[in-house]
Amino acid sequence: TALVPFSNANPWSDAFSMQQRSLVIGGTAVKVRQSWEKRSEEDLEPTGMRWTGAAVWDAAIVLSEFLADNKQLVQRKRVLEVGAGLALVSVAAGLCGAESVTATDYTTAVLELATENLKTNLPEMAEAGNATALPLLWGSEEAASSLGKPFDVVVGSDVIYREDVFKPLIQTLDLVT
Repeated sequence: TALVPFSNANPWSDAFSMQQRSLVIGGTAVKVRQSWEKRSEEDLEPTGMRWTGAAVWDAAIVLSEFLADNKQLVQRKRVLEVGAGLALVSVAAGLCGAESVTATDYTTAVLELATENLKTNLPEMAEAGNATALPLLWGSEEAASSLGKPFDVVVGSDVIYREDVFKPLIQTLDLVT
């Protein structure tokens, strides 16, 4: 019998501890600030989940590459990202020619990071108000209507992993499209 002690020293978990991730999406260098370590009780989501949006997850990278390979899906369209976390997919949509991108999440601290990432990677769109990060509580008609007219495309990656949030997410998708 052997005992293998757990160690955080591996490429997967090391990526979460980086303050900034440097990626290439569709041939364009992208810098994403993350802050996995900056967690507090104030940043709990209503579901009690902690700070999952504070790091770049692999699914966001894959979806971003997919959009880069299929630009026509978002070109000249209003794009909403649900459960955006750090807004990597919104950045990718903007780089692919989206008319506007709106990254949504729940926690204020995550939205601050998302805003910073949009300004860093899409400075002209952000300056013009066409790349924004806004709060969105799933299932809230008021929150969904505050986003404005319906969106052409809704994207999301690693959005949910708990059954109890399916219904509020579906309600929100109905309200924003």
